Parts: sequence; structure tokens; C-alpha cells
Amino acid sequence: MAAPDAPPAPLTVWLTDRSRYKLGTGRCGAARYLSYHFGPTGYGITAKAESVPLTTGLSAHEGIEAFATILQQHDRLPTQEETRAIITEVQATYLAKVTARGFRGIVAGPSTDETIQEQCVLISGLLWAIRIKFLPWLHQSYRVVLVEQERAHMLSCTCAAGQAAPFDLHVARGCEGSVLMLRTDLLAQRRTGGGLAYFEIKTTGWDSDAWAEQWETDFQLALGTIDVKQTYGEEVTELYIVGLGKGSRKKDKYAGEAEGVTPMRRQQTALCYGYYKPGAPPLAADQWLPAWEWVDEHGETKRANKSFKRRGVWHLKDSDNPTWLAYHQQDPEMSPEEYWVRTLPLSVLDKVCFVLGPLNRQDHQIEATRQGMIGEEDRWREVLWALYEIQANGYSWASEEFQKEYARLVPKSWACRPFGADHQCEHVGICHRHEGWQDPIGSGRYQPRRPHHSFELQQAIARGLLIEDAAEVAEEEER
Repeated sequence: MAAPDAPPAPLTVWLTDRSRYKLGTGRCGAARYLSYHFGPTGYGITAKAESVPLTTGLSAHEGIEAFATILQQHDRLPTQEETRAIITEVQATYLAKVTARGFRGIVAGPSTDETIQEQCVLISGLLWAIRIKFLPWLHQSYRVVLVEQERAHMLSCTCAAGQAAPFDLHVARGCEGSVLMLRTDLLAQRRTGGGLAYFEIKTTGWDSDAWAEQWETDFQLALGTIDVKQTYGEEVTELYIVGLGKGSRKKDKYAGEAEGVTPMRRQQTALCYGYYKPGAPPLAADQWLPAWEWVDEHGETKRANKSFKRRGVWHLKDSDNPTWLAYHQQDPEMSPEEYWVRTLPLSVLDKVCFVLGPLNRQDHQIEATRQGMIGEEDRWREVLWALYEIQANGYSWASEEFQKEYARLVPKSWACRPFGADHQCEHVGICHRHEGWQDPIGSGRYQPRRPHHSFELQQAIARGLLIEDAAEVAEEEER
């Protein structure tokens, strides 16, 4: 069932999703508690951004949803004009977020302006890579059935309607069972032979075989198909990951050292940066190379030399590079990043947009995970009720009595930096009791979480618990 348009009456069912289950069982119980259950609304908290917001998987999903909707409704690829319009709209959404947080106003500066420009180019580059590399293959082999659809799957039932009964019936009976909130990225049907294929889109900054190999055993992918046969009458026979490599974010190793300036962090991706050698007019024009090292169409390895330096793709607009000028003269509406992605060597583009699969669907894994989720969510209900009763007896979050019981009921893994200090858990300051941990919201470092799923968001509205400055938790990057 799709999420309702009008705010419903408060539900009696228990809502959960794959992200919080994986966070609590695979990373840390405290991270789940703080992200999804703590705070003034009971929907969790998230750290306030202290720097320019970066492009996340949400931007890619917005673009892919628009692309795939055209495929679903018209069974054709988006035109060049439609693609450009979609990218412009996704960039505008990102810029609105940046503006709302003040990074184009009072706290703007040269470094923030460059980061904003870089991230807009990254959005455009990722979406052009999808349009050029993934969509033609998808359209040739499949018909799109569903795009970004939310639905509720009953994990357990207390109202005797049965797990397979419609969600509305459980709601009407006041069921107190557990509900798995699902969002299908993309469901498609093979043009020949039939059969359904399930696609999930994942962004990553981790350039490693280990990132690809994890999906063969990760439960998230298969769990997204748990109710497809019940809903659409066919089983999913193929599972795919659409990987979008946006590169890690770190300081350039040598940039700025000669001038004694601390180099800023940059997105390490060919979508945003090429290698540039300035020309010497009128004798020589600017030269641009796609990477420091790449393989050309003849299978030969090419390398730049030390006269080439990394430079943002957006600077192409002021370049006299003859290839860029020829493209732009033929199509004045073409942006530098569109030109750049269209001319990237296949060996470079393959690292930016790639498909993993088909992967096998493990039915025993789905059932084992479903049973595990039922038990885990029942445990969390008991934990939250126990913590509520402690506070109802007058013990605050920061009190010794609450913290002792919290430590017992919500074990911490202390795996605060699984990918290093640059990517540490956003709640490390609370768990390690940095200044302000006693009142995270009052400290100004955190704000209430805005529920991401429509079911949960509508519940927050229905219960009057949606706070105006609530913010969505950034989608965790799959490193």
C-alpha cells in the first residue's frame, strides 16, 4: 500500500525500516537509539551541519526517480532537454538546502562558494553518467514497473487479521504488530522471457572490491523484495546494485603546500576534476585530460605529466580548449559537466557508474532476517518502554540512574570511527560525554530528526510531534 496523502489517525502498529535495524545490529545500539528514538519528538536527533552540506544519495535518487518515471510512463529514454531540466531541478533542491542553512549568505566565503560549485557539478556529473551509461541498457532489456514507491509490510500481527492481510485492515483493528517500511528504488520486468528485476541505487566513496563483494551477503537488497510476489503476483528473479562512485572527500596531497596554505577538502572524482595545462595563446590552447592515468579506447594506458594540475571541470566555461569550444558552439546549452561526462573515456566512466549483478535472491536469508527483525523490534519496544518509565519517575537523560539503565539496555559497540576520524559517528560527542552531552538539543549541536518514510512522517504530523527545524538524517554513505 502506498503512503496515504492525508495525515491519518495515530497508528498502534510499530514502524521500523531496514536502515535502523542494520544500524542497531550491525553497528551500534546507541547509534540507533540516538538517531531514531531519542529527543523531544521520540524520532531521534541528527547533528547540525557545521559546514556546507554535501551531495548525498538523496540527490541521485531524485534524479533517477524522474528519469525512471519517464521510462515507466512512456517507455522511452529521457530526451536531452528533459535530462537537463531534471538535473537543473535537482541542483536547485540542493542549493535551496544550502541557502536555508546560511551558506550562501552570512557564512559564505571563497571556500564555501567553491564547495557549493563542486557539489552542483557532482550532481550533474552523476546524473549524466546514469543517463548515458545505465539508462540505455535498462531500457533495452527491461520495462520499468515501479519507481521509488513506499509501502508497508506487516512483519507480525496481533489483531488476528494475519500477516498477509491489507495494511488498512490492521490499522482499522488497532493492530500492535510490527511494520517494515519499504521503499522500492526501481522494479522492472524483462522484455523477453518475463521475470522481475529489483534495482537499488547506492552511492559510494569507497573504491574497493570489498564494497562490491559485500552485496552478495547483505540482507538489505533481498529484503526489499519481501512482498513483491504477494503484491504483484511474480517473484523477483534478479537483484542488481547500481553503483555510483562519487569518490572520497579529502585534501589534495600537494595542493597549496608551496604557498603555505592548508589545502581544502575536495571530491576525488573525475566527474568534478580533470587535469589541466594552460595554453599559451595564440600558439597553444588549453589542454584537459580526464585523469592522471586512464586506458584509452585502444586499450593503451595513458598518463598525464607533471605540467598538468587538477582543476575543477566548471572552469571549462572560460577555457579555449578546442574540443570544448566545438561542442559548445554546436550546442550552446551544453554545460561543461555534460560535455565532460560525454567525453570521458569508458575506463573512467566505468568507475563512476556500474551495475553489480544479477545477484541471487536468498529466500532463507529473507525469512531468517524477517524473524530476526520481529524479535529485535519487540526487544526495542521493551527497551524504550523501560527507559520511558525511568524518566516518568523523575530521572532525566543525564542522571546517573538513567545512564546506568541506558548502558545496560542499549549496549554501545564503541565502533565510533570504522572509517577513520573524518567519517566518525555523528553521536560520538554524546557517547564520549563531550561538553553539552547532557542536553544535545540545548547545546545547539543537534536537532530533531525529520522522519524519512512517509508513513512515519505522517505519524509525526498526526501526533503533533513534527518540529519546524527538524532535519532529515543524511543517508549513510556505503563506504
